[in-house]
Amino acid sequence: MLAEVSWIKLKIDMFDDEKIKLIQALPEGDSILVIWIRLIALAGKCNAGGYVLIEEDFPYNDEMLSTIFNKQLNTVKLALTTFERFNMIERTVKGIYITNFEKHQNIDGMEKIKEQNRIRKQRQRDKQKEIALIEDCHVTCHDDVTPSHAIEEEIEKEKEINNIYSSNEEYYPAEPEKNDGNNNNGSERIDYGQIIDLYNRICIDLPKVRAVSDERKRKIKSLVNALNKAKVLSDMSIYERFEYIFKLTQESDFLTGRYKPNGWCSFDWLMNSTNAIKVVEGNYNNNKGGVQDGENQPVNRGMDASDEAEQAAIRAFRNRGS
Repeated sequence: MLAEVSWIKLKIDMFDDEKIKLIQALPEGDSILVIWIRLIALAGKCNAGGYVLIEEDFPYNDEMLSTIFNKQLNTVKLALTTFERFNMIERTVKGIYITNFEKHQNIDGMEKIKEQNRIRKQRQRDKQKEIALIEDCHVTCHDDVTPSHAIEEEIEKEKEINNIYSSNEEYYPAEPEKNDGNNNNGSERIDYGQIIDLYNRICIDLPKVRAVSDERKRKIKSLVNALNKAKVLSDMSIYERFEYIFKLTQESDFLTGRYKPNGWCSFDWLMNSTNAIKVVEGNYNNNKGGVQDGENQPVNRGMDASDEAEQAAIRAFRNRGS
């Protein structure tokens, strides 16, 4: 497993959720519900940002899950198909990913555990290198550097690490990464914390984001690349694009659940390029409305915005802030 996590979090009203009620009504409903809870627990145990993995880059398959859950293979396959139809999981090349994982687990705490373990492992490797150098070296150390001093310094450094990750402040990676897409400025870098702050500040009716996982970084970069490739909002900066998408989302009664409560619209849903482009095109604006299919997912009505309308919307968006 990737890091040590000893508990998971479940909401006490989870059985009031429409999807859970629909699952319970199925012929194998009770077994499927048990598989769902065990899948959440397994994802928490793996601590891989919502992925269900044996080890990094080694996902569970249906047969493995059937064995460890002690359920028939056909029941496991039915459960996974049901979860996928209800948008509760995604099947990716990397493995099964539980969507909206922040609903089921303390993502912020898990990210801190992963980061703390990574730092400790790095320090162990550095320490082993130092020991190897000392053993190979025949030079006498300076008088004021003794083994006891080295041990004391090691203890103090461990305390500093623990103090950092026991704080109540939300953790965001300090280093922004360079965008590898074809944006309108090749040297522009993505500050993930700024994008998350924009979302949390603007989309007040949607679930808050508490941590920036590697999977979310990947989705953000993928969306930026998709917008660049489709030449959508091409005259805006990265952060203006996200701000524009978030404001359109917050203004939509359909997406925010003000028209009818939904359990699918979230930051992760918006990072899907298909969904984000539909938002930009105005498919979910209040004057157009939206419709739903049998899986409680929005369906595109096919109303594509023209380039002229898009430019007018961009100008209106910028004029609001002036």
